[in-house]
Amino acid sequence: MYHNVRLRLTKLFTAVLSVLLAVLLGVCFYFSVKQQFSLQLSSFTSQSYTVFESISGQTVLTSRWLATHEENAGFRIYLWDNGVELFHNYDHASRTLPEYAHYLSAPDAGRTLHPKKEADGISVGRHGILPEVLCYQKQLVKNDSILQICFLQSLKPLYARIGSSLFLYLALFLVSLCLLALFCWYFTGRLLQPLLASRESQNRFIASVSHELRTPLAVILSSASACEKASPAEQKPFFQVIAREGAQMSGMLEQLLTLSRADSHGLALQITKTDLQTLLLETYENFLPLAADSGHLLSIRLPEAGLPLCDCDQGRIRQVCHILLHNALSHTPAGSTILFFIAEGSYEKEMTIGVQDNGGGIPDGEKEKIFDRFYRVTPASRAAKSEKGHHGLGLAVAKEIVSAHRGTLTVTDAEDGGALFLLTLPLKP
Repeated sequence: MYHNVRLRLTKLFTAVLSVLLAVLLGVCFYFSVKQQFSLQLSSFTSQSYTVFESISGQTVLTSRWLATHEENAGFRIYLWDNGVELFHNYDHASRTLPEYAHYLSAPDAGRTLHPKKEADGISVGRHGILPEVLCYQKQLVKNDSILQICFLQSLKPLYARIGSSLFLYLALFLVSLCLLALFCWYFTGRLLQPLLASRESQNRFIASVSHELRTPLAVILSSASACEKASPAEQKPFFQVIAREGAQMSGMLEQLLTLSRADSHGLALQITKTDLQTLLLETYENFLPLAADSGHLLSIRLPEAGLPLCDCDQGRIRQVCHILLHNALSHTPAGSTILFFIAEGSYEKEMTIGVQDNGGGIPDGEKEKIFDRFYRVTPASRAAKSEKGHHGLGLAVAKEIVSAHRGTLTVTDAEDGGALFLLTLPLKP
């Protein structure tokens, strides 16, 4: 499916870009042809006027003089003296353009040229759609004699140059089309990489969820089966196991629901003015019995001066603090010290909440991975006891909640060893 979508997108992008490229090259070619024709007409006009002025100043015209000016100017010159063509014996076969003869008219017959007028004395002869020849006709009265002059220049050489230009434009278009196809193939590959990574992530996510749910479900089913065979007095322990495993599954499903909402940008926050000192004190008091039962020393440190109120979702930030404290209690050995504090600072734009322990710490290679879903630090990496109920989702949920507040959640090494988690929240997200 991935390759099929990539191929279709490549064809679509290539077709759209090729049309745009063809239009662009067509416009460039049009203006190039127009400029070449304009230059040709300008050159013909200038040379015609020059030759005409030269003829006007001559008292004697010879065939040699005529041939020299024809060669220099690049067009044919025709002269009539009182309607009689001059130099009719002069190698006329090499000078005349037979296919354009219908543009020439003998003045004595009263016929005139009827091409499109472009300038004073300059005309463009057409035989169909495209112009074929440039003409210049003028008459000169000299010594009671009427000398009529006609300059004729074929546009075939111009069209030959235009044809060469067209070939180059077509070659450029084909080469550009191939490059565009390669670029579109590469671009669509890069474009689809996040989607491919997301698909792989979803597959891993589903596999991990299935794996994590399989164990508690197996325990619940086995306990339910045992209840059927046990007497009423023996059923209580099985009911307790079912309740415990059900509570763990409920907590896991709640975390999965939070992550799903975060992925779809549907994690709703109820922003209120919150006193973080009060929130930390309440959380600290709630965790004191749990810390005592697990043999940990939990302490709190708050600034003496009053703190400004923070715009945040009080319930969600409390949830993040619970996750951090619960991880600290679960992943450090008994007798460890855990510090829950608000970092000193100016408190003008943000406040930082910290959770520090003196356990085995987290290796540098795993500091970023611990925020991934279903990732758990290996026992060798951190001196911790193995405890059920940790599915590798807590820190991922905390990260998403903090990101929704436009804050940051990071982990570093504590000065005295152990891990230090820092939760930074802007006062006004």
